[in-house]
Amino acid sequence: MRTRALRDMRTSAGFTLLELAMALFVLSVIGLIFASTVPSAAKMSHMNGQYAQAASLCQHKIDQMRAVGFGRLTYTEMHDAGIIDGYPSIPPYSFAQVDTVSTYLPEPSTRITVEQVPGQSQALKVTASVSWKTARHQSHTSGLTVTALITNLVSN
Repeated sequence: MRTRALRDMRTSAGFTLLELAMALFVLSVIGLIFASTVPSAAKMSHMNGQYAQAASLCQHKIDQMRAVGFGRLTYTEMHDAGIIDGYPSIPPYSFAQVDTVSTYLPEPSTRITVEQVPGQSQALKVTASVSWKTARHQSHTSGLTVTALITNLVSN
């Protein structure tokens, strides 16, 4: 009786080699699936960071133009306020150098336009745009544009 109890305990005390191999195979497949998502997650995180930088930059430009004010959105006033680059001096203006955009976006292209709103003499449409290459070795570009109205508040 005692030998039978020992024999039963030995045969049911652990996993077979086949069960261990199957468990290892399943864990390996799960590990490979997880590992294959890491590079694309890192790439998406980098791209999201670039979009956040571009959105912040464009919004900052709009805020700077609001601070300058409706009647002073000329080349000279915006250049003196550090909003736009010295070149070009005709619209659309650039702000890539004044904000050193190339330090955080690859191969950037920036522009600011100021337009009169049709039929509204006291409103200007200002647009800040930035585009950049999404990867240095590819030709894909991404871009972001922010548009706002700046009005002349006249008190009567």
